[in-house]
Amino acid sequence: MVSERRFLEWIGKAVPDSLHRTYSADQIASLSKLSSSTVDELVRFGLLTPRGGLFGFRDLASARQISNLFAHGISLSEILRSVKAIRAWLPEADLSNLRLHPAAHRAIEIEQLGGRTDKRGQFVLPVNAPAPNADALFEQAQAAEDAGDIAEAERLYRVLMNCDPTDAAPPFNLANLFRATGRKIEAEAALRAATRADPTFAEAWYNLSDLLDEQGRSEAAIDCLRRALQASPDYADAMFNLALLLQRRSRHKEAAECWRQYLANDAQSEWAARARRSLKFCEMQIHLSAS
Repeated sequence: MVSERRFLEWIGKAVPDSLHRTYSADQIASLSKLSSSTVDELVRFGLLTPRGGLFGFRDLASARQISNLFAHGISLSEILRSVKAIRAWLPEADLSNLRLHPAAHRAIEIEQLGGRTDKRGQFVLPVNAPAPNADALFEQAQAAEDAGDIAEAERLYRVLMNCDPTDAAPPFNLANLFRATGRKIEAEAALRAATRADPTFAEAWYNLSDLLDEQGRSEAAIDCLRRALQASPDYADAMFNLALLLQRRSRHKEAAECWRQYLANDAQSEWAARARRSLKFCEMQIHLSAS
């Protein structure tokens, strides 16, 4: 099954979406404060449109809008009905190019240049000129990054960080930018800003751990992986790396437990084969130390 948008692309009735896609489903869930099952549901209804399992920033912006509407008591069924009604007078309407706001009686209003309308296009109240759009700034930052304009991308990400220090997405992207250009100190600072903004952002803890491990700071890296697993206990990559780091530190008993937990979630992949060999090694070392 595919979304309506994807089907229209296939038959030549819509321009293919070629936006840069870097977010996993777990990252979308974490940054939007939605559950993984809700993200899956939004994909099934065509409100989010991944490509190859990855999402773009427009999907993240859409997920955040939906999360905000949920927080104001608006149901998914009402969101779907509203999007359908909006498309009756705005055929190209999509959550990625709409600014939706909760209204009275659990209704939805759409922000337009001249004010706000209800889902049928009727203006409901005058508003002042719109404030700077954080989603638009984020898209500009990603576009600058894709174009190789690192200085402009950095500037825009920092503007976004100053606008909303509780948003983990700008420092997370900024950290990836810094790391790709070899600026490890700045990358670490940005990742720590992301984890302060959202202590449950498992991917930020994981990336921070990897960065610290590259610098030989294995104990700090281990702590970051534990925090990633506190936020997401089934995070297989974090579990694998934690077991590996503990084994390298000769903490064989702890490593063995981590390998067992990893194998409980992944018993078939090529990584599982390595995990089984490592578990056997750790068990041998535990046995030798007890002899």
